[in-house]
Amino acid sequence: MSDRSFQQAFNAIFHSESEFSTFCEFKLEGEVKPFTINGRQIYPAPKSLKRYLKFIDKVILRYLAKNEGVVHSFVKGKSTLTAVQAHAFNKYFFITDIQDFYFNIKTNDVRSILNRDRHLIPISDFGNYIELVTRLTTFDGVVPVGFPTSPQLSNAFLYEFDSSLKKYCDERALTYTRYADDIIVSGESYEVLSELKDVVQAILIEYASPDFLLNPNKTRITQLGNKVKILGLVIMPNGRITIDSKYKSIIETLLHFYVSDKPESVG
Repeated sequence: MSDRSFQQAFNAIFHSESEFSTFCEFKLEGEVKPFTINGRQIYPAPKSLKRYLKFIDKVILRYLAKNEGVVHSFVKGKSTLTAVQAHAFNKYFFITDIQDFYFNIKTNDVRSILNRDRHLIPISDFGNYIELVTRLTTFDGVVPVGFPTSPQLSNAFLYEFDSSLKKYCDERALTYTRYADDIIVSGESYEVLSELKDVVQAILIEYASPDFLLNPNKTRITQLGNKVKILGLVIMPNGRITIDSKYKSIIETLLHFYVSDKPESVG
């Protein structure tokens, strides 16, 4: 554990001892102005707040516990591609996601995460700043979509869930990966996967939150021979992974306009 204090970590990045008090007294009210896209509430962090949140993300949140063997979202060296590659040579695929993911991680949940993992944070006096970090990384009582700190908090929040579901899958020769709120499980037995909807929901309630519900419209089982489409990628029967044709055509059009320098928009 480092002997560096929270203020020393702040000063090392911002090079200003006087700004630390501004950081500690920062108020989100009146600064964060949400807007709606496709029915989803987005909370963009203003520039003044974003720089503080990036500091919190770098110095604190990257050290929070997460299941490295499962999580492929917001982790260096991992991506949607690695999340799907893990399943490339299985036969059956259970795919689902969590409804209203971020908005069901509450302020008290963030406080609990930070207390749970305080021993992992290399800041000698971090315990004195848990309330400050909780206040700055939540808004309207939840983890907001749009804050740069929300992805790492969500990974940490699902640590126990990920570990429990991975254990369940390992015992049944299943492969489990997660990308943000997208859950992917695959294996060789349809019968085992057919039981997963109730199992995953029960583990979510026990190890995450009773407010977490699987999205019934996005919960399905598919198999090789069909178009296995996951996270915008497609698993081919030979295990090769390609981009879904819908996204491929958009990318090709964007590349065409980029190369030809033609100022067109893609709908």
